[in-house]
Amino acid sequence: MSAFVVSTAHIDTIVSAAIDLEFFAARTDHGTLERVCHETATAFGKMLLAENVRSVIHRYRLTGGAEAFDYAELVATYTFRYRPCVRAGIAAKALDCFDYQSCETDNYEKSLAYAFTCRMAKALNKHLAGYEAAPWGIDDRIAATAH
Repeated sequence: MSAFVVSTAHIDTIVSAAIDLEFFAARTDHGTLERVCHETATAFGKMLLAENVRSVIHRYRLTGGAEAFDYAELVATYTFRYRPCVRAGIAAKALDCFDYQSCETDNYEKSLAYAFTCRMAKALNKHLAGYEAAPWGIDDRIAATAH
């Protein structure tokens, strides 16, 4: 599997959607959930970007190299830029891409970034086209017409 460091615009898109969803997540190991808002956006973005960088460094064994230093600098200098009105489908795809690019380490599924992506994906479901009109329970009659 290959991996790349997503752009800061990609991170901004995810965090902007989280703000619009009034989403709560953990960004520190204390596990306390806090609202993703303009005041916390840079910190959440740095947390996500750092996990993505960690994945790429691990995948390509870049520890100690110039490229690893450049990635560390990218995380350190990241500042959130709000991108208004991100559609749910775009946010969901950006989240899936981020998750795929960030999963190279053995403990990714225990990371704050993974918890963030799982919680946000679930939150986004309710905003996808067709969600409100879809039936809550599916029986044989409904399954036969659900295409």
